[in-house]
Amino acid sequence: MQSRVLVVAVAASCAVAGIAGCSSGPANSPQPPGSVPVGTAQVTINGQSTGTTHEIKCTQDDWMHTIITGNDKSGVKVVVDTGNAVTAKSVVITNVGDFTGSMLENQIGKADATMIGSTFRVNGTAEGASTADPNQPTSASFEVKANC
Repeated sequence: MQSRVLVVAVAASCAVAGIAGCSSGPANSPQPPGSVPVGTAQVTINGQSTGTTHEIKCTQDDWMHTIITGNDKSGVKVVVDTGNAVTAKSVVITNVGDFTGSMLENQIGKADATMIGSTFRVNGTAEGASTADPNQPTSASFEVKANC
């Protein structure tokens, strides 16, 4: 009698494991189009991709998400509010794609923020200067996609 109970328990646990995605089929659902893999970020400046990075740090305080790519010498810092709506609060671009500049909601530049699955997407225009001519003010279009 005990061996039958054990067989039933094993069969039941295999069925549960199959439901949880442990079967021989694909375990993860595909990412939505336009998203990036978890732990990566992509930055585009003036239509030119600067590549994909795995150097990404994400923090959250209530509805505010801070996403940092790169380092102090070259990178991007994005702050997004996901409270009532997904809103770009600020973007600081430091020496990325020959551009250094920023966007600050309702003050400098302009940006929109959306979610593509679990990927943050922030795109808009920042005000700053090019690395080649830091004394000449300019603007740059940007897009940041990051999946924490």
